[in-house]
Amino acid sequence: MYYQIFHIGNIVFYILLAISFVLLLQKIIYHIVGLFPAKKFKDAKKNHKFAILIPARNESKVIEQLLISIEEQNYDHDLIKTYVIVESEDDPTCDIAKRYKNTEIFVRQHLENKGKGYALDEAVTHIFNSGEEFDAFFIFDADNILDKNYVSEMNKAFDEGYEIALGYRNSKNWNDGWVASASALTFSMVNTFQNKCRSRFTKNVIISGTGFYVSANILKKLGGWKFFELTEDYELSLYATINNVKATYNEYAEFYDEQPTKLKVSWTQRLRWVKGFSNVTKKYKKKLVKSFVVDKNNRLCKFEYIMSILPVVSILATSLLYTAFTLILGIVGSILGDPVCVSVYTACIISALVIYFFFVIYAFVMFLSERKHINIKLWNKIVCCFMFPLYMALYIPIYIQSIFKKEVEWKPIEHKVKMEKPKNN
Repeated sequence: MYYQIFHIGNIVFYILLAISFVLLLQKIIYHIVGLFPAKKFKDAKKNHKFAILIPARNESKVIEQLLISIEEQNYDHDLIKTYVIVESEDDPTCDIAKRYKNTEIFVRQHLENKGKGYALDEAVTHIFNSGEEFDAFFIFDADNILDKNYVSEMNKAFDEGYEIALGYRNSKNWNDGWVASASALTFSMVNTFQNKCRSRFTKNVIISGTGFYVSANILKKLGGWKFFELTEDYELSLYATINNVKATYNEYAEFYDEQPTKLKVSWTQRLRWVKGFSNVTKKYKKKLVKSFVVDKNNRLCKFEYIMSILPVVSILATSLLYTAFTLILGIVGSILGDPVCVSVYTACIISALVIYFFFVIYAFVMFLSERKHINIKLWNKIVCCFMFPLYMALYIPIYIQSIFKKEVEWKPIEHKVKMEKPKNN
């Protein structure tokens, strides 16, 4: 009887594994395409006018490097204007911003509305009311630094008709511990193994964090920046998908940002991401399904958003459940004195090791595929590969916490990492 239960469990596991593989097939294709060179954009026929928005509350420690990198862009500086968004004129950030040309300080008035989305909405509304015209709005965090060709590369994407475009997100602090490197690696995962393929075969990409532009026409249609959830970037992604907004990913427009170095800070940040992801998914689910059924445009991308994280969850849940099943069965077998329990324990250990080393190898492949971009020391790379499974596993308790935590506040994360001038390609 004991052996039969173990045998049935194995059959169920293999069936679920096969189903998971089918669900993951699209993402497997994305990963394969991600190993090949990224899409290149044609030289722009026209230089367009851009506004750069920087929510910069108390960011005097890091914002100057961003402003310098904007000033050093290989682009007509009369076509770039920077708006530094603060909450008080007494913020030291203002004194730094005043040193730079084509830079305006915007002081928020409605501080009761907390969050990045509200800060952006106030600034965009102010610009529209001022009468100054821009073709698109770039969104950056104060800790970002731009490659000198960033704007010129993104101008190519805009000139080809893309209303939204996301640049290549690199890290300022790959060598500041395993938390920082693992966090940075997840953005490489999204861009290289998701967005690179999406930009070739669909009209949409997953917008993550900062380093992207949105067409002024879209924001005028909306009446400002109307994405206020904890993850306003993912909300924008779903809006673009539902409304068939043409979006792309430009690997050649590179920028850098700072990743958290402490596990507690990373946990808080990811809790906000997970809670925001859940809220946005609930908010747009019906609209997404309706758009998929009614509108024949871009159905592949819409279907993928409807599936959401199900393909990834299915393979992880199957593997973890099988590990738990064999562990419990092994314990029961030990109590009953059944010699088969040795085989069960072996299956449990093998299952756990397979999961662990899958993520180790996955991290190694990402480092290998991104070797031209990632500046990390060999030892830190090795440590990151072996700690990456733990970093990803922590999403499970983070997700559980997000279910029981009704409200997750938007809390700014202190930025203080500076870096040498980025190596320009």
